[in-house]
Amino acid sequence: MKKIFFVLVAALISQVSFAQLPKIGYVYDDYVTINLKEVKDLQNEVGSKREEFAKELQTRNLAYQEKFAAYQQSLKDITGLTTESLNASLKEVQDLKKATEEYQRTAEAALETLIQTKYKAIRDKMEDAIKKVAAEKGYKFVFRRNADPNNRESTPVLLYANDNDRDNLSDAILIKLGSTPPPKQVAAPAASTTNKPTPAAKKPAPKKQ
Repeated sequence: MKKIFFVLVAALISQVSFAQLPKIGYVYDDYVTINLKEVKDLQNEVGSKREEFAKELQTRNLAYQEKFAAYQQSLKDITGLTTESLNASLKEVQDLKKATEEYQRTAEAALETLIQTKYKAIRDKMEDAIKKVAAEKGYKFVFRRNADPNNRESTPVLLYANDNDRDNLSDAILIKLGSTPPPKQVAAPAASTTNKPTPAAKKPAPKKQ
């Protein structure tokens, strides 16, 4: 009787211990980032700004090249030109080149600042969404993973999970941030060969008498 009692107590303690284990989830960091609407909007904005800067830079380069070509042409016939006028023309060309180079540096710095500022704001919102989803679903710990095993942009924390995606919070994070998760890819069923009819055996041709 005592033996049965101790077995029941041990089983009860074991059940209570497992019931008190905290829920552990994970998020595919790269998957969420790629499919986040705000990231796609940022990519479009950066692409549009880069195109705008490129057009303006091309216009400035063309103006510089035309001004420099005109200055070189003036050197072929300096009759009636004074040293002051030549120096003034040269300075105009040099100032135009300097302004063009400065515009390029400013444009590149503006793009970099735009990316860093907005991407940081997006990451902050992701972290906040992870905390909210974890609290809503009762998770005490949430780890980071990479959907692409070859992705080394962020160091994976959780290397393996055998849960059939039960504790994968990635889609919940996307929904919390107002983005739509992409449709799941369903593997095509393998062709079955068990019910295929077997070809009829060919009858041998009758022998000629």
